[in-house]
Amino acid sequence: MRRKIKNSLSLKVFLWVFSALIICSTLIYGIVLTVLPRQYQFTSNKQLYSNTQILVSRLQDMSYEDAVNEIYNFCIENNSAAKLRSDKETVSFGAIKTSPANTNVTVSSITTFITFAHSETKYTFVVSSLSQTADLIVILMFRFLPAVLFIIILLSAFSAFICSRVIVSPIAKISQISKRMTSVDTTWKCDIKSNDEIGVLASSLNTMAGRLQETIEELTNANSRLTDDMEKTKALEEQRRNFFAAVSHELKTPLTILKGQLENMIWGYGDYRNHDKYLPEALKSTEDIEHLVKEIIAISKTESMDLQGTLQEISLKQSIHDAVQTILPLAQNKDIEIHQKIGKDRVLSVNAGLWHKALSNIIGNAVGHSPGGEAVFISMQSWESRYVLVIENTGTAIPKEDLPQLFTPFYRADKSRSKATGGSGLGLYIVKTILDLHGMAYGIKNTDRGVAFFLYINE
Repeated sequence: MRRKIKNSLSLKVFLWVFSALIICSTLIYGIVLTVLPRQYQFTSNKQLYSNTQILVSRLQDMSYEDAVNEIYNFCIENNSAAKLRSDKETVSFGAIKTSPANTNVTVSSITTFITFAHSETKYTFVVSSLSQTADLIVILMFRFLPAVLFIIILLSAFSAFICSRVIVSPIAKISQISKRMTSVDTTWKCDIKSNDEIGVLASSLNTMAGRLQETIEELTNANSRLTDDMEKTKALEEQRRNFFAAVSHELKTPLTILKGQLENMIWGYGDYRNHDKYLPEALKSTEDIEHLVKEIIAISKTESMDLQGTLQEISLKQSIHDAVQTILPLAQNKDIEIHQKIGKDRVLSVNAGLWHKALSNIIGNAVGHSPGGEAVFISMQSWESRYVLVIENTGTAIPKEDLPQLFTPFYRADKSRSKATGGSGLGLYIVKTILDLHGMAYGIKNTDRGVAFFLYINE
């Protein structure tokens, strides 16, 4: 029981209030029991004295015969007895009857002197009164003490219960909420509305919960961003490892060929004595290696570039025109027409050199992978309320399984991996790197008449 009381604020408050009310009520009843009879006795005596003085002042203006009747009436009205004494006689008015068994009766007396009108005789006037009523009050209060104590206990228990509920209920709510806060649960609201200290505490808890929720959300978002950044970093590291592995593989073949050609020419094996024939081939292998290394260096620089400070506003139409002029000789050699339908010109904020490189690679791929006599269409379209630059080449298609791999370094849809048909395999990877750097969305898909590269324009 003691442990239960120790662990329960409601029981503590109930017992405190109950005990305080019992003690206070008992003390008040005891004070009343002590003071009330005395105060009643004092007030009765004072009233008797005041009435007696009034009577005496009136009697002094009366004759003895008239005064007798007045004294009788006074004794009846004030429930008292009186004696009028002179040297010759004593006259009694009324009587005080007491019982020998009644020991709680006290007689109060007031003595004064009177001289009636038209008389020189001096009378002693004594007024007596019983104080039994005050003693009866004490007796009755003792008699009703058990009932009064029962009522006090009952009302104290009821009042203590109400107080404990009113006081402890909001504190219990706050306690439950604090337990939920230890679990970082902020999906609650303390709806205690008052202007006292408990109300201020509840309001402070609500404010703290709101700020805690904001902090948790910020931390969650920051953690999510950090996780995304880590995943991106991890993917980038994986991509770089794959890239360098592919680079080493791509360089290994031409270097091996070049080494074999040079060694055979040095040792003069067979037909390799004909230097005029094999030196141009060795030079071609060297140029291929040089071109590949330059593209690798360009990719590395692009990936580490910070666009801030290098962006400038350029005309979309003019940039497409410049890229087409770069690829035009190759298109003319293959009898491929390039059609442009851009419509309204738009201004882009890009790195001009990188943007030209990306457009040239895209249009160059379209021309390079189209059969002779086909066409390339460059147009601006609207897809889902966004402007999209579409570069479509006809007369060819890409197998579905190859589409997701087209932006992988050194990947070629042509399984023969011939330089004549597939290039270095870095063209689209360079495009991907540049467009990712600019935050532009892009993709490749097959169409009814060929293959289309689409690019969402950021205005």
